[in-house]
Order: sequence, then structure tokens, then C-alpha cells
Amino acid sequence: MRLSIVLLSSALLFSAPALADSHLIESATSAGPADISDHASVQDWDGNVLREGSNGWTCLPDNPGTEGNDPWCVDEVWMGFLGAMSKGEAPSYSSVGVAYMLMGDSEVDNSVPGPCLADAPDNCVPDPGAHLMMLIPGKDGYKSYSDDFKSGGPWIMFRDTPYVHLMVPLADRRK
Repeated sequence: MRLSIVLLSSALLFSAPALADSHLIESATSAGPADISDHASVQDWDGNVLREGSNGWTCLPDNPGTEGNDPWCVDEVWMGFLGAMSKGEAPSYSSVGVAYMLMGDSEVDNSVPGPCLADAPDNCVPDPGAHLMMLIPGKDGYKSYSDDFKSGGPWIMFRDTPYVHLMVPLADRRK
């Protein structure tokens, strides 16, 4: 009996991290289309690899530092972009980058990275909804798009920063 309890306790102890990883993997892979996310690497927000992938994509689970459900699934260009952004550095890329956020995003400021600013409520995107994001090499590629996130179509986020990118809603945003 005592041996059974010890074995059961050990099994529960070693399976808890696996359950946590499983939850994070499920969250991360919900961010992109299954054709991509089923074969993508999965990392947590500290850079720990939870699952190896085979297609050059990386999925990240819901960010525990934000209020909304906001997992990401990104290509290699976007991973480099996120790495630079996390260090406060200007990203460098020479090809188009694509990222999916099919579960939506947290409330975010449209003009600068981070949460909405109290002194600029008109720049606050309250619920970005399901969308994909594109990085376009060179700022000229963004010229034909507006910053107006209420228009219902694609819009530019963070235009006057090194982190400019195109937001493409995947559902009707007109309210």
C-alpha cells in the first residue's frame, strides 16, 4: 500500500509539468490555422521550447502579462521582429513576415507598443479580434494604408515606430 502511494505521488509530481505544458501548447496552437500550428514549434514567453516543430513557424501561448486571450503563431521573420522588440531594438528584415492571432488580442494602443495610454484614448484598439499581421520590408509598403482601425479593413499599427506593421482583421470590425 505504501509503495502504491509513493508511486502515485511520484506520477502526479512528474505529470504536473506535462499538464501545464499541454495547456500552454493548446493555447499557443489555437493562434494559427491548424495546417501551420500543428507542425509549429511552441515556446513559452520566456523562450523555453515546449514542443519542437518542423515548418519554421513558432506559436506562443496566451501572454500571462496581458488581460486578454492573445496567443501568437509567427513565421521566422516575426520571431526576429519580436526578439528585437523585446530588447527595445529596431528590427531588421528583408522579406515579408506573417503572424496570426486567431484568438484575438488584448486591448492595445495603435500608435505605440503597449497598453492604451490614458492621455490618448482615441488610439486605443479595444478588441482587435481575430487578425493576421504582416511585416513589409521598407516603410513605403505601408503608404497606401490608413491608421484607422475602425474602418473595417487593414490598418497600420505603430506607424511612427520601428515596430510598424499591417493589421489585417479576419472579421468585420465596423461597430
